[in-house]
Order: sequence, then C-alpha cells, then structure tokens
Amino acid sequence: MSRNFLFAMGLTLLVPAAFAQMAAKLDPGSEGQVIQRQEMLERVTQNASRDMEEGQRRSWLNSMVNLAKLRIKLAEAWQGMGMSPQGAKLVANAYDPDLAARMHHESLRGKSDEEVAEMLQSAIRQKHYLSANQLLIDYERNRLRIGTN
Repeated sequence: MSRNFLFAMGLTLLVPAAFAQMAAKLDPGSEGQVIQRQEMLERVTQNASRDMEEGQRRSWLNSMVNLAKLRIKLAEAWQGMGMSPQGAKLVANAYDPDLAARMHHESLRGKSDEEVAEMLQSAIRQKHYLSANQLLIDYERNRLRIGTN
C-alpha cells in the first residue's frame, strides 16, 4: 500500500508539472511565439506586396508594348488606305483603348463599305482621330466576323 500511495503522490505531483510544460509549448499566446508569428506575417505580407507590385509593373509594361504594336498596325492600315506615313502615325497615335472603350461606338450594321469610308473620312476631316481609329477597328472586326461565318 505504501508503494501505491507513493506512486499516486508522485503522479499527483508530476502530472500538473508535465501539463504546465506541455501547455507552455502549445500556448498560442506566449510572447515569443506571438512575436515570431507577427514577424512571419510581416515577411509574408511584404513578399506578397512586392510580388503584386512586380506583377502590376509587368502588366503595365506589357500593355504599353501591346499599345505600341496596335498603333503601328493602325498606322499601317491608314497608310494602306492612302494616308501619308506621317498622317497615319498622327492618327494612329491618338488611339487610347481605355477611352475608346468608354465612348459611343457608331453602329456599322447595314452600312456599305462606301458609307463606312465616308464615316472614316468625316472623322479624319473633323480631327476626331480616336473615333476614326475605333471605326476602323470596328469595321475590320465586322469584316473578319463576316468572313469567318
């Protein structure tokens, strides 16, 4: 009995100490662990922010390259319609896809090639280069769409 008593007393004294030690390891609120978590969160946030900024910078550069290519193609199209290289470049450089997306698009449905040509010439005469570019793009899109159907 004394052996069982000593065992029970030892167990009674050891269990709370072992539990306290284990709880200290698992305690999410211990100061050292809180600081480590905060530092890790800051590093993750900084890395994510840096990655996002880099991605935005790459997207912006890609969009500028694509805009330059689009303007070159527009200038070539205008030259193909008989415009001088300088005039074609002037008109093409006025194209802004963001602004064009927000502006009113003149419907080309049911219009003949001659009517569209007159609309393009009128826009150029009035120096509405953005509208002229958008009309040309819409015309080419419609032509491609009709050609594929």
